[in-house]
Amino acid sequence: MFAALQPITAFAGFPLLFGLALLTLLHEDVAIAAGASLVSVGTVSIGVTALTLLAGIIVGDVFIYVLGLLSLRITWIRRRTEGPMLDRCRGALRRNLLPTLVTCRLVPGVLFPTYFACGAMRVPFLRFTIITLVTASVHVGLLLTLMTSSLEAAAIQVQAIGIAAVLVLMALRTRRAQTVAASLLGRIRGRVEPHLPVELRDALRRNPTPRAITLPGLPVVPAGAPTIGWAERIPPLLFYIPLVVQWFALGLRYRSLTLPTAANPSIEAGGLLGESKIACMDLIGPAARRWAARSVSLTNRPSLTAAGLDALVAGAGIAFPLVAKPDIGWRGIGVRLVRDADDLMAYLGGFPADACLILQEHVEYAGEAGIFYVRKPGERHGRIFSMTFRYYPHVVGDGRSTLRQLIAADPRASWKADLHHEALADRLDRVPPAGETVRLSLVGSSRVGGLYKDACGHVTATLTARFDEIADTMPGFHFGRFDVRFESVERLGLGEGFRIIEVNGAGAEAIHMWDPEFRLGDAYTTLFQQQALMFEVADANRARGAKPLTAWELVCYQRRQQNLLPLYPASN
Repeated sequence: MFAALQPITAFAGFPLLFGLALLTLLHEDVAIAAGASLVSVGTVSIGVTALTLLAGIIVGDVFIYVLGLLSLRITWIRRRTEGPMLDRCRGALRRNLLPTLVTCRLVPGVLFPTYFACGAMRVPFLRFTIITLVTASVHVGLLLTLMTSSLEAAAIQVQAIGIAAVLVLMALRTRRAQTVAASLLGRIRGRVEPHLPVELRDALRRNPTPRAITLPGLPVVPAGAPTIGWAERIPPLLFYIPLVVQWFALGLRYRSLTLPTAANPSIEAGGLLGESKIACMDLIGPAARRWAARSVSLTNRPSLTAAGLDALVAGAGIAFPLVAKPDIGWRGIGVRLVRDADDLMAYLGGFPADACLILQEHVEYAGEAGIFYVRKPGERHGRIFSMTFRYYPHVVGDGRSTLRQLIAADPRASWKADLHHEALADRLDRVPPAGETVRLSLVGSSRVGGLYKDACGHVTATLTARFDEIADTMPGFHFGRFDVRFESVERLGLGEGFRIIEVNGAGAEAIHMWDPEFRLGDAYTTLFQQQALMFEVADANRARGAKPLTAWELVCYQRRQQNLLPLYPASN
């Protein structure tokens, strides 16, 4: 019977070890005792058990440290970790970190508060992790040795693991060892990569661009730069799970899950979703209108004629070609460049009846940026939390390949090939001349393959002051992103040569985190900071009398937006 069960027990090995690792999160010593029992009956080897226990303990310790670090975003905790006395405590903890962490491992009941304090007092993470790993290795090794039946064999295996781990950690502290390790990993990667599938190989390299990306008005992206980051490869529903968890945590802290709808009291739903884009643009007062693209709203009625549209456009001071886009939109869906009144009539023919749209002048500036601006209620000046350059999706002709082939060969364009094939169906067999830049989409959003690059380093005091001036004319606007077209990076830095094409509220992202060079952890850090700041701003507005929407009201806004999006005509 036991022989028949052997395949089952082998298959169940991983869940068993995973459960053992999880048990360390509840109680380390109990988990070690359970592991020793498994070793004694021969279920698993002592080496595998030791490594499993060690992994579970380290993950739990780091988790406690991160909790302490995240607690600094809670105002009342942050205030209590500042001041001369706390600075002295922080210094003492850092100087005596090794004996403190060793004591925590031995004395019951003090581990959690001490590790939490290490995070809250910003003890260097690498030093904390190394000391924790060493102390945990010794702790697991000693207890396993004492609890297993074969003390001699256990001692040899555990000692070998502990000594090896300590030697590796000590060696990696030296620059020489780090160089050797990097060289060894490079050699291994060089030998393994040629045998991997092309798709996996490109993914590991984050799909580097084969040529420098040079677009007018924007900094050059050098050849070999990654074009698809890890954050983009994660399915959206999965990617945003940590943000949903944080949202609920912040909602409990501030006693309202819909509090962000009060972030901008002058915008519907705070700009979280379903808001009117033309209403957001109209917030910009007369003193700052010169920085905004001229726009006019239009309701799609059956009675509209080409002559009437010509008169409406002329009366708004706009000329064809112009940009037509939905008033309630999302990520550039339904945005189209229309050449004349007849083209606009054709666009309206595919637009939902009685729905509102925006006609906006076509700003010729080639550069595009998303500038995320925050000003807390009561503050005289705001700050630019994020700035991102958008590189619109494009390919460059070589005089031989068709547009379809150029899209397939470009790592970024091929990422969204289906969208481009649909939008450019009548041009796919055209062969662009050598050197010709073919724009694949009017909008530069990541939805259609636009490349985002972090531009926070280009933020200047002059540019911030300019957006302070603009925000001064926008009553009730505190938190959101200005999408702008600009002439050059230099003029943008001087607060000149740009036009605002859209104002977004609380639902906007600090999109510089989508830069493919961003690590996944850095991307989440940015989004966590943004979301925490959004709740903080909204809470300050609530204290001044702004009322968040109810959950049902927010659902109504979401349903209105979601019902409209599939009805919009395709972008171009």
